[in-house]
Amino acid sequence: MGETADTIRPDAVQPVWRTRLAAVAIAWMGLVVGTTLASSRLLETLPGDAIPFVAVSLYITPIPILLVWAFWTMLREPVTGWLAPTVILAFAGGFVAAAPPLFDLGVSLNFAAHRAAYRDIVADVAQGRLAVDPNAPGWTMGTRGQVAYGFQAQRRDLVQFPWSDNSYLASAVVYDARSCGVPRVAGAPRRIISTYDRHLGGHYCYVRAFP
Repeated sequence: MGETADTIRPDAVQPVWRTRLAAVAIAWMGLVVGTTLASSRLLETLPGDAIPFVAVSLYITPIPILLVWAFWTMLREPVTGWLAPTVILAFAGGFVAAAPPLFDLGVSLNFAAHRAAYRDIVADVAQGRLAVDPNAPGWTMGTRGQVAYGFQAQRRDLVQFPWSDNSYLASAVVYDARSCGVPRVAGAPRRIISTYDRHLGGHYCYVRAFP
């Protein structure tokens, strides 16, 4: 007689890379990498109170869900199922090391997209075309298009471009003609960039807290 309906033939077992789990896991990995690259831009556009929710929902919550699904798949498909939890754990571990350079690359990409607008605003501030009382205290804040900026009337060689004022993820690009930069030639007096997190080129630096 023929085989019973409950019998599973080895050649009928679907490889794990052809399962729905694989498609979901690959989509999640791609979304994690893409979001990390775009995180600087997202900080500019997302409401501050939404950022922690988005971060937890994308980076934390899917991991236990995918692992439970992966181990269940491994029990059902022992031939190739072991790949599922292995790949997910390897990606999670590798991402810990890869996240900082990915974020830094995203900062560079976002800065490059805005650099022309920053240059125009810096020139207008330096030339006094953004009128303000020269004795006005504190910061003068404004926007041009989608770019936010701030400067002080008594120091027009310092302009900040806030990306996020979130208390946990405050960040900005700062144009500082006095202290942001690198030596032009060997032996030249070193410009101070210790108050900034990263030099972006010229007199532009990235900072995680406003000066």
